[in-house]
Amino acid sequence: MKLFRVCLTSLLVLVVACGGDSTSPEAPDAGQSRPDAGPQTPDSGDPLPDSGTETPDAGSETPDSGTETPDSGTETPDAGSETPDSGTETPDSGTETPDSGTETPDSGTETPDANVIDNGGFEEWPGALPALWSGSTTNIETVVQKVTSQPFEGVNAARLINTLTAHRRFSTAAKSMPAGRYSCTYQARGTGDIRNGFFGTDFSSYSSYTSIDSRTWTQVSYNFNLASSVFDTFELIFSVRNTSGDHLLIDNVRCVRAPEPCDTVSCEAWARCDNATATCQPLSGRCEDSADCSEWQACDATHTCVTAEDRCTRHADCAGTPETPVCDTASHLCIEGDPCAGVTCSNPATSCNPTTGVCELAEGACFTTYDCKGALPACDPATRRCVAAEHSANIIRNGGFENWSTRNIPYYGNNYVPDFWYGQDNGIADPGTEIKPSRLARYTSAVHGGSAALQFVVPIQIAERFTTEKFNVPTGNYSCSYRVRGHGSIRHRSYSSGGWSPQTDFITVDSDEWQPVFFRFTGNVRDWRLFFYPSRSVADRDHLQVDDVVCTKD
Repeated sequence: MKLFRVCLTSLLVLVVACGGDSTSPEAPDAGQSRPDAGPQTPDSGDPLPDSGTETPDAGSETPDSGTETPDSGTETPDAGSETPDSGTETPDSGTETPDSGTETPDSGTETPDANVIDNGGFEEWPGALPALWSGSTTNIETVVQKVTSQPFEGVNAARLINTLTAHRRFSTAAKSMPAGRYSCTYQARGTGDIRNGFFGTDFSSYSSYTSIDSRTWTQVSYNFNLASSVFDTFELIFSVRNTSGDHLLIDNVRCVRAPEPCDTVSCEAWARCDNATATCQPLSGRCEDSADCSEWQACDATHTCVTAEDRCTRHADCAGTPETPVCDTASHLCIEGDPCAGVTCSNPATSCNPTTGVCELAEGACFTTYDCKGALPACDPATRRCVAAEHSANIIRNGGFENWSTRNIPYYGNNYVPDFWYGQDNGIADPGTEIKPSRLARYTSAVHGGSAALQFVVPIQIAERFTTEKFNVPTGNYSCSYRVRGHGSIRHRSYSSGGWSPQTDFITVDSDEWQPVFFRFTGNVRDWRLFFYPSRSVADRDHLQVDDVVCTKD
């Protein structure tokens, strides 16, 4: 019994002790921190408050995070204390929100992504110049300098130096830009005059100069309208003059395109959106149907306005109606008459074409050798008639390869070669570059003119050169041509005291028909030579043949 009383007493002491803890000074605080959880505490049992670091505390993060933010731990009140103090930190934690916020009202844009100027803050500076600047219109003489002291934003600004009264330009790198109206702002400080313009397909007019003389940043505005979209050519231009002291510093360059109704409208290639109506309208000369064309036109499958089948715009349109060969341009109807009536051709090389009513080159007439595409390849400038390659108007001696003779070729002995060809001075200097004379042959099986042509037999891929002997060419412009047939490839080039002509591409030849090749050069040179580079001929068409090499003065 005594033992029972002792145990009972101990149990009561233990219960009192536990009750005393629940009324200790810390209990009300804990109770205050979870008033809603109070009814649950007795139900949850005594051990839970002691171990409650997990249940109440963790539980407090779920329910308390809403209602008990101030008391829910040291972290929440601390974070909570920052929330009211720094509303500053909430926007700052967005980092770009306050920065772009200061720029937003200035630039009239709502998002920083709307800026169309790349590296407008001059933050990227990989070398002596900022990235994506110094476009083709830049002509400022002093290299643009990086400034890291007191930029408007970020860590860099750009210094422009031009102490002259005449302006100098600094521009963005060229880029594509859609048509539209753009509003630009930038910050400037220092001393000098600054204005803006742009280059699209040509220079725009400039804005008025803004004079800057301040150590504090000043916002400058510039607006422009890009009437048509440009591709890889747009440059925003800063024009500066009269700089001194710190010169002119610029930073935070922003340009924003104003939204337009047509931004959400997609048109076919033959139409363009009209912002006034936000509808697609045909481009000039294009059509959705014939109603968009003139009354004498029809709308074809490509949405282009074309002459209707029974109408005309020129006499040639009436060629299919011989009884009415004249086009009445007022009514666009074919009528009776003579297309050449009243037409006088002042140039003796021309005559009126009875089908077109237009003065055209008469049969066999020419203005230059380019007009002589038939059997007579050269143009005589005196008579304006096409003549044979052996005519005196042709400055290429033996251009028809009619005359051949045996002569000594250095390093190769006696060989049968065309006269005035195989320039020996080059052969002596470097025989390895000249074609072997054994690869040349007088060809008579098929000729373009006269009785002979030149045959190249080149079984290897390497192009070896074959040249005229050098001669002087008087002042003037010269039109040239030669004919080629067979199977292989060939190109040409010329050299003189004026230097090398532009290099031409190889022509692939695989035909029994003679093909003309045309080129031009300017005279007033000494030691002029024409070079041929034949390469890889094939026997199935007798290799390569060249004939009627001509150059005549225009």
